[in-house]
Amino acid sequence: MGAYFRTFGVPLGSLFLALTGIWIAAMIIVPQLTMIERAFVFIDRGDDLTVTGTQINRITRDIATIELDIRALEAQKAAPPADATPGGVLPSPSLFPSPTLTPQVAPTLSPALPSPTITTPGIPSPSLVPSPNAAAGGEPLTIDQQIARLQERKEALQIRQTELEVTEQELREAKEKAPRYSFKNFATMSAVHFKIFYSTIFYATLVTVIAFVLCYPIAYAVGTSRSSNKVALLLLALVIPYAINELLRIFAWVMILERQGVLNTALTWLGVFAEGEGPRWVASNWAVFTVMVYAYVLFMVFPLYNTIQTLDRNQIEAARDLGASAWKLHTRVVIPHAKPGIAVGSVMVFMLSAGTIAAPEIVGRGLHPDWFSQVIYRRFFESANWNQGSAYSLMLLISCIVFVLLVMSLFRVSIRDIAK
Repeated sequence: MGAYFRTFGVPLGSLFLALTGIWIAAMIIVPQLTMIERAFVFIDRGDDLTVTGTQINRITRDIATIELDIRALEAQKAAPPADATPGGVLPSPSLFPSPTLTPQVAPTLSPALPSPTITTPGIPSPSLVPSPNAAAGGEPLTIDQQIARLQERKEALQIRQTELEVTEQELREAKEKAPRYSFKNFATMSAVHFKIFYSTIFYATLVTVIAFVLCYPIAYAVGTSRSSNKVALLLLALVIPYAINELLRIFAWVMILERQGVLNTALTWLGVFAEGEGPRWVASNWAVFTVMVYAYVLFMVFPLYNTIQTLDRNQIEAARDLGASAWKLHTRVVIPHAKPGIAVGSVMVFMLSAGTIAAPEIVGRGLHPDWFSQVIYRRFFESANWNQGSAYSLMLLISCIVFVLLVMSLFRVSIRDIAK
């Protein structure tokens, strides 16, 4: 720290440290703590409190509709039309439909709260209530009679509304006294989602192993090469594809692996498949594995290369002079030396694979088993259940931390070794 302040000076060095602390708090600590808190707060969207609130809202709309009808009838009574029949009877019942079917109701009915799903106890069904424009014998009612009937229905609704408001208050007080934090978001996780979670951990581990198997020979070749031009050429060949956006690289693989894609076109031209009979390669997890290995290959190659290039080549030559086979050369000399690089590469590829959403969502969507990242995405943005989405995210985060600890234990490396 003393060297740091001597390099940048106390004012500038303090400013850098403050900005770094703010960035870490705002972008890492606060979001993670918020996610953890949401994960342990359960929101029951079908509980009695929600249902009662919905009933109150419906009754409130019905009362407002009846009041509009009453005002319309009173206005009609105060200024009857020129062609009104004697006695104050409306010439046509269709001018003032039933209060449950007035034009004012239609725009207010919410599609999220369909009438058949929630009934109002104590209030007759609108379809069973006679129209206020007709008497029991089919004779038209006067305006005063219609207003009286509407007033009766309004009073009945207001009584029911008062009862529901008392019940709502009791339910709200009971909910406030209930424990705020629980494990219900985890307990309500379905067996299907658990299966997807375990499968995703296995898939991410498999992608990590495939990436290591493919990248180790490349990293060894580059790290032990004596030609600087060869090293530059190999590294350039690895880096160039990453000048393209990741989504474009994924879509490029979709065009390669689709049924009418580049791969099937080439195999058809070679006579392997008949025209239009090639398999749909994107309809499997192996297509997703291929795309992920391609997308994250640099995160495995460079840590391996950085550690292998520090290996003294004299050790390799000595092992060969002593008659070591290629297998023993790598298992006894190279791989033990490259353990920190293997650990870093494995951790990075696993965490990226387990948390990715682009590759499994774009490559053959719906044609291969879901990944847990897709389930989390749906919980957040399709179900709008952020609390359960946070619980699922926390499970994935914990699994990644466990994987990191297992890798460090397996390769017997510490944080200090990884940092080097």
